Amino acid sequence: MSVSSTPVRSDEDIRVEIEERVLPAIDDVDTALVRVCVECGVVLVVGRVDWDSQAPIVAARLGEVDGVVEVRNRLRCTWDDVSRYPWHPHLPKWTHHRRHPKWNRR
Repeated sequence: MSVSSTPVRSDEDIRVEIEERVLPAIDDVDTALVRVCVECGVVLVVGRVDWDSQAPIVAARLGEVDGVVEVRNRLRCTWDDVSRYPWHPHLPKWTHHRRHPKWNRR
């Protein structure tokens, strides 16, 4: 018995479902600037969402669509609400320097 490596659904069918049903149904996320491309069941999602924390939400919802093998998330954000750094430029500088041994000398 051989297992077929071809996707069960066509790429066009997956793309249409994502663009017409899945993206508009995501609550509290403006997906007007989000575009998708599907090839062999792999979804490439590009564009812009408002908040950085919304990008993984969109990718997770796209991964739930039947026939999707992988989601490659290339979404960018307008506002960063997820800090990726141990210190943030808007925090007071003394909180960052206090941890360094050079500045702890008395």
